[in-house]
Amino acid sequence: MLTRLIYASETTQALTPAAVQHIVDRARANNTRLHLSGLLLFDSHSFLQVLEGHRAPLSELFGRIAADPRHRRIELLEVTPVDERRFAHWSMGFAAADAAHGELFLRFGGTPQFNPYAMSAAGALGLLERLGAAQSALPAARGRAARA
Repeated sequence: MLTRLIYASETTQALTPAAVQHIVDRARANNTRLHLSGLLLFDSHSFLQVLEGHRAPLSELFGRIAADPRHRRIELLEVTPVDERRFAHWSMGFAAADAAHGELFLRFGGTPQFNPYAMSAAGALGLLERLGAAQSALPAARGRAARA
């Protein structure tokens, strides 16, 4: 049975862009091995992540995340069975939660600043899906621009 898990957390340390890239790269390798998919949103302070896959490897991964000293204030927003993956095209997608997304933060979280703790599970999923769709469109848009 497929399961979707959404959580929010704060980082316990300052993370450089290179450190975040390293986290994403390791997550992609681990998630590929565990047959998990998902998307990570990060704003230099807070994480919002959705993970999808079979329950046992998903539980194992979340246990490691919960024990990781780089995370604090871990809050589960949703754990639910699902019929299909919504982030199947990524072992781990990534989007930066920056001020350019203020309208989306307001729409899905009720505030123009990124605050995953203020979001419902439905709001968090909506935000992650919207930002994921925008990330998916980037390579296609770059390809069209290069051909023009």
